[in-house]
Amino acid sequence: MMIAMIALLGVPPAIVSDAACRGPVPAITNVTTSQAANGGLTTYTLKITVTNVGSSGQASSVLQSVDIWLDGEKKAEKGLPPLAAGAKYTFPYDVQRAADAAAGTTKVDLHLVMHQPSGVIPQDCSASNDSQRVVI
Repeated sequence: MMIAMIALLGVPPAIVSDAACRGPVPAITNVTTSQAANGGLTTYTLKITVTNVGSSGQASSVLQSVDIWLDGEKKAEKGLPPLAAGAKYTFPYDVQRAADAAAGTTKVDLHLVMHQPSGVIPQDCSASNDSQRVVI
């Protein structure tokens, strides 16, 4: 099945395979949440960390972002700088909810998106760590 999908995409199998790639691997590695109440609203501050867990840095021309979805609707997109091997980038994102909203009823989905370059040399060797869900 994977070979069929690779053929449909027109991408050589060696480029798609995690084992074959020894380059950059940006990943959403940590999300912490804090909250503060103010009147009838509770603001949840998510601190999202993206780390290049790969063996080499990304090209300076990389354009990438994290898409932020709230209960299935895209709410924001946060641009990220190219990351050297081992480098981290952390940014905040606030979610406001009614103070009396039940816990565990809001889903925040985070997805790493590579915009460019789109050539043969990958700037993200593994998509397996490009998404996370936070439930508040």
